[in-house]
Amino acid sequence: MYDSGDIPPVTGSGLETLDPFLSQILLETGASIGHVYLLSRNGSELRLAVTSGISRDIIAPWARVGLASPIPVSDAVRDGCLVWVGGLEEMAIRYPRAALVLPYPFAMVAAPIATGATPWGGLVLLWPGSHPPRLALRERDAVEVWCRRLALLLKQASDRGQPVLAGPEPRMLPGPLTRTAGAAEAQAAADFAERLPEGCCGLDLTGRIAYVTASAADLFGADRSVLLGSRPCDALPWLDNLLFEDRYRAAVVSGQPTSFTALCPPDRQLSLHLYPDTSGLSIRVTPAPPSHGGELTETGRPAPVTAPAGTRATAPVTPGRTAGLYHLLHLAATLTEAVGVQDVVDQAADQLLDAFNAQGLVLFVASDDRLRIIGHRGYPEEIIARFDGAALSAQPAGPVPSPPTPSALALTAGVPSFFGSPDEMDRAYPGVPRLTNKRAWAFLPLIASGRPVGCWTLSYDQPHRFTPEERAILTSTAGLLAQALDRATLYDNEHHLVHRL
Repeated sequence: MYDSGDIPPVTGSGLETLDPFLSQILLETGASIGHVYLLSRNGSELRLAVTSGISRDIIAPWARVGLASPIPVSDAVRDGCLVWVGGLEEMAIRYPRAALVLPYPFAMVAAPIATGATPWGGLVLLWPGSHPPRLALRERDAVEVWCRRLALLLKQASDRGQPVLAGPEPRMLPGPLTRTAGAAEAQAAADFAERLPEGCCGLDLTGRIAYVTASAADLFGADRSVLLGSRPCDALPWLDNLLFEDRYRAAVVSGQPTSFTALCPPDRQLSLHLYPDTSGLSIRVTPAPPSHGGELTETGRPAPVTAPAGTRATAPVTPGRTAGLYHLLHLAATLTEAVGVQDVVDQAADQLLDAFNAQGLVLFVASDDRLRIIGHRGYPEEIIARFDGAALSAQPAGPVPSPPTPSALALTAGVPSFFGSPDEMDRAYPGVPRLTNKRAWAFLPLIASGRPVGCWTLSYDQPHRFTPEERAILTSTAGLLAQALDRATLYDNEHHLVHRL
């Protein structure tokens, strides 16, 4: 059926050369979601290079995974064999971390991309939950053949001295279109949707509203110009809740329709029906009779009423506060498997920036009355060197003692501090904004069992208002991180002691 030696010529350079390969794999296997991972330069982790069929917000926790991580793609690349997971129950048994964050029905295959004993990366494909529990022979053949073709492409590029490496952000490849329409047919389709008594809107693969009818805008109580190009949870504050986020993720990941009922303030009940495919998501909106004065879950059980419009945080965790909770759930599951301090540092540094839409992160530990940096992201080394080893207490500097840094003060006082703009920071710590080139900061003490063990600094390239809700989530995350660091430090100390003995 396939000739693995028939490798298409490489006409581009870099990641764009992977696009036609992934598109063809999805077409031949019928998979709804596809990812291509590439090994990092040092070979210690896999980085998501190209993805299709899913938004970056959902896949973000797995954009960088360690080769030793207990997830299917790492197992496939490390062991050099195909890994098949036929359903949610099997996923929960074999890979509980992934099942905890994505508890939806889907089937998955992960396969190594390798030439001989040389690994280059891994391929991951997902099918809707309706897929049979076994991988069909034709699907296996297609996966193995296209992995070999990808491997040869990557080897050729490396041999030419132009290795293909993952970028800072994965390439988002559009899914295959079910059909294309001319201008007249597209207008007829829009007219058809407008004539329906119910509302209709369409989301693209980034989760933004690409089309909305007048009826849907009226039911939502929002202007169509505000809705277009926005995420539903941003344009409609009453949808910024766990129920919508969960149903949206369920539809995209499982590839199956789902629905729920929500309260549009002040008292309008709306039923939302979600229909996914490889190009995006269609939502049908209809009025629903009130039930118990609150929302209904997809199974009809009463749930708490959504907060009224106007109570939503203006600076939510991206994209909306509930998506951030998924990141933190993934981080919590990951930290339970971290062994040493370096494991904790790597997992936290890789995931916390995405979780809070931040651009800079520094992790400190207290040692001999000083703060030592054990991990960082988003800062050049020369700036890190300036803050590494900062004193925890005020130090004499001529006739006036020099004040402690904001990180040191947060740790010694045991109280978080937040600076939403350069002016706020400059008033408290003159010169820090100019030195760090950041424009908003959060300093959170890491306290485990009542003992200060370090400090976590998060920073932003633009001014950022830290809402009370976000401050609470940041503080809770700091406690989670502190406990993980404390356990990891104990493990490392015991390991070194055993080594010496």
